[in-house]
Amino acid sequence: MMIGSALASTAAAETLRVEGVFPAQAREASFLPTIAVGEFAGPEGDALADAIERRLATLGSDGLPHVRLIPPGLKPDGLLTGRTNVSVSDNDYTESRQRCIEKKDGKCVRKETYRVDCVARTIDFRADLRLTRRTGGLPYAVSKTRDDRHDWCEDSGVASDVGSTVHGFVESVAAEVRLDLAPHAESYTIRVQERRDGLPADAAARFKQAVRLTKTDGAAACAVFAEVDRVAPDHGSTTFNLALCAEAAGRYAEAGDRYTRARLFAPKAGGDVTKGLGRVGALAAGAQDVAAMRAMPPVRGTGF
Repeated sequence: MMIGSALASTAAAETLRVEGVFPAQAREASFLPTIAVGEFAGPEGDALADAIERRLATLGSDGLPHVRLIPPGLKPDGLLTGRTNVSVSDNDYTESRQRCIEKKDGKCVRKETYRVDCVARTIDFRADLRLTRRTGGLPYAVSKTRDDRHDWCEDSGVASDVGSTVHGFVESVAAEVRLDLAPHAESYTIRVQERRDGLPADAAARFKQAVRLTKTDGAAACAVFAEVDRVAPDHGSTTFNLALCAEAAGRYAEAGDRYTRARLFAPKAGGDVTKGLGRVGALAAGAQDVAAMRAMPPVRGTGF
């Protein structure tokens, strides 16, 4: 499903803007009609449960269908629970320094080495999450970890703040859980390929014009790339750019076919082709999931 006009003019040079919907990472769980956030044990468990609940409560603000968050007492179709753990490890060590102990004519002629005490602090955070279906089954079970290492010495740096670091971990995990449990819309730009090697002179000029048009009119740029392809088919950069045009227009099957052909004819763009194939596969799944969710009967009442 596309959100808005993906081929509208873009401010970024030599790029096309793509707007689409990516599926939930846990697609099975995302189709549950209702879920609730239950008990989270361990240090920062309450904070993580609250952070997840806050994010799930905003579902629907982008106009997409989604699982409905309800209180645990209303018999949700799925109950999300978890356990957290935080560990902090401080390891002492020393570092060497040098200082001048004798100068002559304003220059240091003799130095001495000395050592200072330092600390290496490692903060680890782990959250084990389980979404249990009321009728049985476990459609979502993950472990998420975060870690941070920070060093400081008696003559430089400051000790890391454990509280703020762990708070950042909690918010990061909660944001990831939201992406796990519901589709989300994204808008992004991808740079077009600009190599004209192998094109006839007239086609190369039109190709260059298409690249310039991406700065102001993506749809017009794609039309010119299509003209170049008719004159000089299977040119690597043109094939890649037409795949990107199809991606931006929501024609994901066509985009996948063109990216696959671009792998053959634009070997230097191999990394970008792989990313493109991954995106259009996910976008196609997102569009499919959204259509299926919109077709589901609405959740009504409170006796779920």
